Amino acid sequence: MRDRIRELAAESIDWNYLFVFARRHGVLPLFYSRLQQSAADVIPPDQLQQLRKYFQENSARNVLLTAELRRLIDLFAKHGIEAIPYKGPVLALFAYGDTALRRFVDLDVMVRKEDVERAIDLIILEGYEFSKSLDTTQQKILLRTQHNVQFWRYNRQLILELHWEVASHLFASSVQANDLWKQLVKIDVNGATLKTLAVEDLIFSLAVHGSRHLWERLLWICDVAWIIRRHDLNWPGLMERARSTKTERMFLLGLDLCSRLLNVTLPDPIAEQIKNDSTLAALATRVTEDLFAAEHKPATTFQIFSYNLRVRRSWSSRLRYFRHVFKPTDRDVNALVLPAPLSFGYYLMRPFRLLFKTGEDLH
Repeated sequence: MRDRIRELAAESIDWNYLFVFARRHGVLPLFYSRLQQSAADVIPPDQLQQLRKYFQENSARNVLLTAELRRLIDLFAKHGIEAIPYKGPVLALFAYGDTALRRFVDLDVMVRKEDVERAIDLIILEGYEFSKSLDTTQQKILLRTQHNVQFWRYNRQLILELHWEVASHLFASSVQANDLWKQLVKIDVNGATLKTLAVEDLIFSLAVHGSRHLWERLLWICDVAWIIRRHDLNWPGLMERARSTKTERMFLLGLDLCSRLLNVTLPDPIAEQIKNDSTLAALATRVTEDLFAAEHKPATTFQIFSYNLRVRRSWSSRLRYFRHVFKPTDRDVNALVLPAPLSFGYYLMRPFRLLFKTGEDLH
């Protein structure tokens, strides 16, 4: 592989295009790292310097974000709230073994549902504010209908997402919070021992997240691929979970993309299932085409609906998705302030807002 990278780097390449493409997909740190190891002497010096500068800036930012994550976990613990880091620095360590090799722009922390309101109070006291202005009634609506809420600090330079579920149980029931807390594992984060998701829970969570966003970024596929390569997985257990929760095609799509794009070797039974599913093949082909399109265009409402129906095999899971779509989001509750007795109005508004909003509201 190193020789092949060196051979390609020596050809006539539009390095500016590659820089923009890798940055858009969040893989620039990985891209630079591999080039530095394999072909640093054949890359135009100014282009190599541009890549190095981005890598160093990202590394420095990641150090600050990781320190803030540790501080928040300690803060919650001091107030009797067990919190676990999710994605961000911990995912970088799980997948790549180095926080510098992954781009992350926010921090994700998960707490139990019963601790959410206390955690929000602590976050506000620390100087964070809701990313959207919400009154008490609006907050309660979101706690009931969503699986996370977003905050920011320092003029929106630091973003924190507080989770109580990996994803809405109506979007995908494959990773439920009650199960996650029973099988946490320990991981060293810059000298501190933190608890986080078990590897099987993590990879399922990433598959759900990637599917929720139509696998629009190469980074999400890289995350899954590197975890598969670096960790021993209970494949029979994973596939049983996928079947029992009716998320089989959703999970297999992520694996298929890893195989197609990053040459990940999958167990024979799983590779055979992927091979025999023509709908899965069509979905993977469309995702791949969109990933490498000359111009990135956000998916339309129709495309998102179509994808989400096809990535689910059973009508019951499709029905759950429709129920998920019609739940009020932070955009809905932020659009209009309703008094508590009229909070049901957010549910009535939702279908009409969907008619005039972009597909982003369907994720």
